Amino acid sequence: MRFALLVNAAADSAAALTALHTAQALLGHPDHQLYRLFFYRDAVHLANRFAWSADGEQACAAQQWQQWLSGNPVDAVVCVGAAQRRGVVSDTLADGFSLAGLGQWADALINCDRVIQFG
Repeated sequence: MRFALLVNAAADSAAALTALHTAQALLGHPDHQLYRLFFYRDAVHLANRFAWSADGEQACAAQQWQQWLSGNPVDAVVCVGAAQRRGVVSDTLADGFSLAGLGQWADALINCDRVIQFG
């Protein structure tokens, strides 16, 4: 079964980490395929390479997403329009993420059996 995840959750919300844990579980499940992650609205901040936690000690959701994506071959797409409106551009985009338009999300909707939205 193919899954697409739509992540709308802000980097400081619990839903951002729930989305990460869901993606990890799907990637590790032998009967499921994680087709695409699509980061939209405030979730584009998760792809900002300069995101830091407020207390400086615990990794924030953005750092956890970035660390996980750096070691896993997952299609992680950031909506270019939402990113530009929030100051996330190609120079600030973390490794493992790519910028693309809503056409990539439409492709995921066509090619997946299930869609899960967070935030």
